[in-house]
Amino acid sequence: MRSSLHVLALACVSALLAGCNGGSSTAPTQPAGTPFRFTAATGAFYRDYTGARRPSLDVIGADGTFVPSSQTISLVAKMAGPVLDGNANFYVWGFDRGGATNAPFPDEPNVKFNAVLVVTANNGAVTGAINLLDGTPPQSVPVTLVASDTLQTFFPASMLPSTGAQPGQYLWNLWPRNALGGSPAAQIAKFIPDNAMATLAQ
Repeated sequence: MRSSLHVLALACVSALLAGCNGGSSTAPTQPAGTPFRFTAATGAFYRDYTGARRPSLDVIGADGTFVPSSQTISLVAKMAGPVLDGNANFYVWGFDRGGATNAPFPDEPNVKFNAVLVVTANNGAVTGAINLLDGTPPQSVPVTLVASDTLQTFFPASMLPSTGAQPGQYLWNLWPRNALGGSPAAQIAKFIPDNAMATLAQ
């Protein structure tokens, strides 16, 4: 059964690029209590993580949707506490657009990706950028805090050009981080889903 989030996305597709809610450019919001396809226990951090185990990096629910009629992708994730907590927090969605072989994480060999969306929460603001990992400049995408602990973004699937798969076949994984660069394994707090890539719901 599709969640309320999926139904809302379908209701908005005809005016997606102009925005829903009276023509504004804000993304559709997730109603309170909407279930996630993927959940994780609070406090279950990645075994190689060495940073502070703060609630803002403790992802407990996530989902991703591809809407064929508008060729758009929607992502949503819920943390165990507020995203903006006075620290620099990063939320990285990795995508397999077909044929991905990059699997750099110890103990998570099934997390393979060839593009990322990096969401940065810092200094009271949340921003996002897609990086195709091919040397081209990152592309900005809008990110909304639909609740203090919940991030949502939606964008045209064309921002993630295919490397062999159709957009509806793209796979994703989400990993919050306490920093970028350095040793990724030590900076990654958690993966959802754990050691797997998820399909985009339709």
